[in-house]
Amino acid sequence: MESVINKLKDDRINHPIVIVLGCRQDVGQVFLVVQREALPITFGIVSAVEWLMKIYLILYMEFAAECKHILHFLQSTVFGVQDALPLAQSVVDLSLFIRNVLS
Repeated sequence: MESVINKLKDDRINHPIVIVLGCRQDVGQVFLVVQREALPITFGIVSAVEWLMKIYLILYMEFAAECKHILHFLQSTVFGVQDALPLAQSVVDLSLFIRNVLS
């Protein structure tokens, strides 16, 4: 994991990403990387993708080119969020999550 984080620091990736360690049949660990800090996600890949979407939407970030099509699909179809809607409850959820992880 440390080498993955070092690579992220070297590459200067400016968007949040999900890192999954393990294989398809046996996911070992899931991390959400935000501003080059890896936050462990204990509830699996679906939870990590949910937090990823919340971060993008709360911060009004443009989706990364590599995954913009799937993230836009998730935003509009799964989350039902159209492009300019505020997400006040998501801000609260994200704040609590980050406080719990960092404390």
